[in-house]
Amino acid sequence: MKTYSSSRMTSHLPAASWVFVVAWLVLFVGGESKTWAQPSTRADDQGADVLLNDGIPKGVENVTVEQRLGNQLPGDMKLVDSMGRKLTLGHYLDGKRSLILTLNYSNCPMLCNVQLNQLAQSLDKMDDLKIGEDFQLLSVSIDPTETDQRLRDTKQRYVEQVPSHAKAEEGWSFTRTTKANVERLAKEVGFSYKYNPRTKEYAHPAMLAFVSPDGVITRYSLGVAFPPDQMKLALVEAGQGNVGDIVDQFVLWCYSYDPNENSYVPQAWKMMRAGGLITITLLGLALLPYWLGRKGAPTSLADEETQDGNVNTTAGSDDTSGSAPLKPTQWHLSGNAD
Repeated sequence: MKTYSSSRMTSHLPAASWVFVVAWLVLFVGGESKTWAQPSTRADDQGADVLLNDGIPKGVENVTVEQRLGNQLPGDMKLVDSMGRKLTLGHYLDGKRSLILTLNYSNCPMLCNVQLNQLAQSLDKMDDLKIGEDFQLLSVSIDPTETDQRLRDTKQRYVEQVPSHAKAEEGWSFTRTTKANVERLAKEVGFSYKYNPRTKEYAHPAMLAFVSPDGVITRYSLGVAFPPDQMKLALVEAGQGNVGDIVDQFVLWCYSYDPNENSYVPQAWKMMRAGGLITITLLGLALLPYWLGRKGAPTSLADEETQDGNVNTTAGSDDTSGSAPLKPTQWHLSGNAD
């Protein structure tokens, strides 16, 4: 009986057998492994298979923001801030400063953290408008079970991210309220959310609402990216002339909000008009000294005054005798005199 080495045997295997062996090895090695999307933070989710689904889950398909521009915030709605003080929403509507309103909750596992971190970073870059001086921020928790201590911890985390705003501690408020009040406020701003009792989490969108000093919603920002220049324009618009200087008001006039782009875009015709107006103004200022110089100069040598105070009307005349020329009706009298 002949003995064959393993290398000699494998060299004589047909190609189809190689395919079968490779497929069997892949199945054996990888068949028992499971696919994980990311580490779960909940104990009851450990060990569960992850099912990939490109569609929108049924529970959150209607979790959106319906922009309700012009709606009035309920100023009488009761709130409790992070210090335990009982206030109303109207306390944050002082008639002078615009307001940024957010709806979040401290135990949110992802979206709220991303949104508020991005907001804080953008605010820290927007150093020409100051929290607590030019505008205020109000974050209302959609979780009615949130405690004052949890609110304080959340507030400290984000206030520390805006060191360029000296009054952020008093200008950015984190508050809680009852379930009925949360639903009332969410309805006014068009903010929909759903609670999952199994995971004890809320499904909700990301939203900033810009509110005028008297409580009217003027603009929304949807998403988690907040460019500082866009936020500044929204605050100036919400301020109704009370926020920003004359340059900010002029820049806002040159822009308009495009709901399709969810941002402010420049208007070419406004810029052309502004450019023409600036050109005419500069030309007028350049010619002003010339006009003033001509107005102050004598209009004619004939109007110069003589030394005795009388107006010399014969200056420049060819008559060197100093006498006035005769009128045609006086010519015959002059002849008779001769």
